Amino acid sequence: MSATTLHTAAKQLVKLSAGLTDSGLNNLSRILACTHVFVALETINTKMNMDPYPVLFKALNNANSMLSLSESISHEIDESRNISNHTEVGVNHTIDLFENAWTTYSSATYDHSVELVKTRLNNSGFNEAWFAGKKCFDGGCGTGRLAIAMAQMGAKEVTAVDLGNDSLDYLRKVINRYNLTNIKVVNHDITELSSWASNEFDFVASNGVLHHTEACDRGIIEHYRITKPDGIFWVYLYGAGGLYWQMYDALKGIVINISPKEIRKTLHGLGFREGMIYTYLDNFLAPRVYYSRDSFLKLLVDQGEYSWRHAKGSSEIDDTEILLNTSYGKQIYGPQGEVRLILTKKSITTQTKS
Repeated sequence: MSATTLHTAAKQLVKLSAGLTDSGLNNLSRILACTHVFVALETINTKMNMDPYPVLFKALNNANSMLSLSESISHEIDESRNISNHTEVGVNHTIDLFENAWTTYSSATYDHSVELVKTRLNNSGFNEAWFAGKKCFDGGCGTGRLAIAMAQMGAKEVTAVDLGNDSLDYLRKVINRYNLTNIKVVNHDITELSSWASNEFDFVASNGVLHHTEACDRGIIEHYRITKPDGIFWVYLYGAGGLYWQMYDALKGIVINISPKEIRKTLHGLGFREGMIYTYLDNFLAPRVYYSRDSFLKLLVDQGEYSWRHAKGSSEIDDTEILLNTSYGKQIYGPQGEVRLILTKKSITTQTKS
C-alpha cells in the first residue's frame, strides 16, 4: 500500500461526493464520510510508530460505502421528485470559520486550551521568571489563548492582534473574566505590521496562524522584524510533504460547501468534544500553505543573524524532534516535520563580532 493508492481512493471519494445533490441527507453523509478519515488521521497522530496506511485505507473504504449508500438513496428520492443535480461551487466559509472557531465553546474548553499553551511554553524554557517584565506580541491571536497564557505568566504587556471582530470581542470578555490588565487588543492585519517599530518586542509569537493568510512570507518577515535583538520569535507553521495534510487537502472538496455551523451542529450531535470539532473544521475547511524547516529559514537569510531550536511540546504530535524519531513521523508530517521553532534574534553587537 502506498501514498499513491490513498490519493487515488481520495479522488474517487471527492468525485462521488460531487455527484450528490445538495440535501440534508447528502450533507450529513458528506460530513460523516469525512469523519471516518478524520478519526483515522487523528488516531495515527497518537501512534507514530504504527503503519498509517492500513488505517487510512480502511477509513477511505468506509467513507466510500457511506457516500455510495447516500447516492443510492438520494437517486431514488430525486427520481420520484424530479430534482436536478446541482452543487454550488466556491462558497467561502473562511470568515465564519475563523470568527467562530472558539467563540462557541465553553469556558472550561477555553481554559483547558490556555493550560495546554502554558505547558508548551514551560517545556520550551519560558516560565513565569522568564516572562516577568517582558513585552510580548501575539500575531493572529484569535480568541487569545496564547496572549492570556503570557499575561498570566507575568508579561508586562501583551499586544494581541487579529482581524476577527467576533474573536477579539470574545477575547475582551475573557480578559475581563480573568481580571487581566496587561493585554492590549488590536484589530489589524498580521501580515503588515508597519504600525510597530522594528526590534520592539521581547517575545513575538505566530502560533499556527500565518499559514492561513495570503501573504505568509511577508508576515513571517514582519514578525521577525519587530522582534528585539536577543528576543524570541516563536513560530508554528504546517509542515510540507506529509500524508496528514495531503489527505485533508485531497478530501476538503467533500465538505467545503457545507457551512461550519451545520458541520459543528452535526459533530456536536455525534458527541464529538469541542476541541475535536475545532480540529475537524480547521483541517477540512481552512485555506493554508506549507513550509519545510529549510524553506522557512531561507526566508530570513537577509533579515539578520539568529539561532534556532525546536519548540518542545506536550506530546510527540507537537514536539518535532520526538516526531521525527518515530517510525512513521516523517511520512505522516513530511521529512522535516511541522515547523515548530524558537528563533533567538542575535544582537547587533553579536552580529558585528561574528
